Amino acid sequence: MVEPISFWASLFYGALGIASVLKNALPRLKNAYQLRNLRFESGGNPQIRVNYGSHRLSKLPRDGVVIGGAVKLLQLQKHFPHRETGFNLAYLVSSALPPYAVDLVRGIKDQGCKLVWNQNGVAYPAWCGDFYPWFNRTMRELIHLADFVIYQSAFCKMSADRYLGKTQAPHQILFNPLDPEEFYPAEKPPDFSRYELLAIGTSHHFYRILSSLQTLEVLHKEWGISAHLTIAGKLNWRGAEAQVNRAIRQLKLRDHVTIFPSFTRLEARALYRKAHVLLHPKYKDPCPTVAIEAMAMGIPVVASNSGGMPELVPPTAGILVNVPDDWTRDHAPPPRELAAAIVKIMDNYAAYSTAAREHAVRTFHKDYWIQAHQAIFHDLLSGTIQPQALTEHFLTNSTP
Repeated sequence: MVEPISFWASLFYGALGIASVLKNALPRLKNAYQLRNLRFESGGNPQIRVNYGSHRLSKLPRDGVVIGGAVKLLQLQKHFPHRETGFNLAYLVSSALPPYAVDLVRGIKDQGCKLVWNQNGVAYPAWCGDFYPWFNRTMRELIHLADFVIYQSAFCKMSADRYLGKTQAPHQILFNPLDPEEFYPAEKPPDFSRYELLAIGTSHHFYRILSSLQTLEVLHKEWGISAHLTIAGKLNWRGAEAQVNRAIRQLKLRDHVTIFPSFTRLEARALYRKAHVLLHPKYKDPCPTVAIEAMAMGIPVVASNSGGMPELVPPTAGILVNVPDDWTRDHAPPPRELAAAIVKIMDNYAAYSTAAREHAVRTFHKDYWIQAHQAIFHDLLSGTIQPQALTEHFLTNSTP
């Protein structure tokens, strides 16, 4: 006779196995459905019909909790709506891939569909140790299947060439887009009697938060300045909440720090408007949208002089603090230098704020980004794309 516990355990694990099979099968069945309904059109002046790899992307809430690579698709889908079937072009973002993306891409390319690949950052040893090849495996395969590659910064291209391998596909560098009518300055900045600092975005490592907290401590103890830090965004590592709260207690900053674990796009604008300075010590950030949005709101940026930041933030719109160039470990900018940069900006705040807004609108306006995509899509489908196409509007001061 089977013992009851063994029977129920077998039933439980059997159910888990069936659920796992169904979970893995459904995305592949969906891909098969898309391939069956694919109708490719090329030559002449083809109609642009785009699939973004996931039906749910066509229903992203404008003011919902939307983060990461999916954010930019909000702008793109207003002009090129998501097509679940009957598409002739696939557009995938490296940081927001659908399940079994390689299966889908190989299937649609076999039928003549084109792939535009939007490349963000890559995994490297400092970020995930010896596991970086595993994290890069899907990107490495897909970028070499692309008919056109959009790099979010020159740094994105350099790091992709290094860790994914150089691709022969034509490419263009397009910074992430900005809607200046959505992100615009408040009528007046917060009261200058207290410096309001904002560290916003998902954090995967403690050093980024610790650096911000230590900078706040320097302002208080060494400069004698009243300052407050808002930390907004998911703390995405094991034991994060306890570790951050312990650091706040040890640095005696409990009354000077506010934490928002998550926020909507509408709440993000409110957070920006309460800040004087964006503090962004993240190392080798490829093309952070938070820096673009902050500048659009008239908020100067103090950040690490690494990754894509030198391309995004000119000296008139913020101050970047030098760090070593290293792929094997992360380096936070020295807190004293970050604090000194904040003080320098606050002493000439109006000029920095005005320049930040002007630079953001001039450089990252969504209209330029949409126009560039229109040209890429049209030329790719009509067969007139030029090899190794390079950006003209988006000039960078970083050499890959």
